[in-house]
Amino acid sequence: MRTLTRLSLLAGVAVFAQMASASINYNVLDASVVFNTGETDNLTVNTSGNTIDFTAGTLPLFVGDGAHTANGRDAATVTIIYTVTSDKPISGLDLIFSGQAFGQASVGYTELVEKWSQNGGAGNIIAQTAGTYNGAGLGGSNSPFTNETALNFDGGSQFSYKVKKTFTLANLDSNPASSFASLQLVEQNAVPEPASMGALAIGALGLLSKRRRK
Repeated sequence: MRTLTRLSLLAGVAVFAQMASASINYNVLDASVVFNTGETDNLTVNTSGNTIDFTAGTLPLFVGDGAHTANGRDAATVTIIYTVTSDKPISGLDLIFSGQAFGQASVGYTELVEKWSQNGGAGNIIAQTAGTYNGAGLGGSNSPFTNETALNFDGGSQFSYKVKKTFTLANLDSNPASSFASLQLVEQNAVPEPASMGALAIGALGLLSKRRRK
């Protein structure tokens, strides 16, 4: 009987935790690629639950074969801008992306998260990150990389926010075919406030424990 009660408690917690998951609406304002030659492309966007991801039409997004060289540079800039509204507070974001910088190429990234509302528009910056992955010819590593960065919102959880991301792929090699920069899947996961999920789970435990005592 006790085993059955424990299983009921665990099942109750799982059900209430699922109910506590946020319902998130993503509105993508920009998801594009601009090459140094002036050519452009759009990224494919997919959303599922608290996850939004961006992919190039042909993976990976690649700079380094000389096809996008202009003014002595082989480069591309990826711009991603989207807004988020949620029915439950979001405490932060997980940023995940992967790629490779080989030889004299690099992959740079920046991300800004702002307070946002449909009435007032963008506001203060509540999270940000930036960095660069260099090929061995620029003092870095030629190895593929995966970036996973947890961003916690300054000033507490938010029901809406705006994300601005840029990735810069640059090949500085005089022989562009000898170096390359690539960008794979770009993914972002919204993190619901732990307290909102924990409160419902504790409530489930209380109800089931009370029932057991009777």
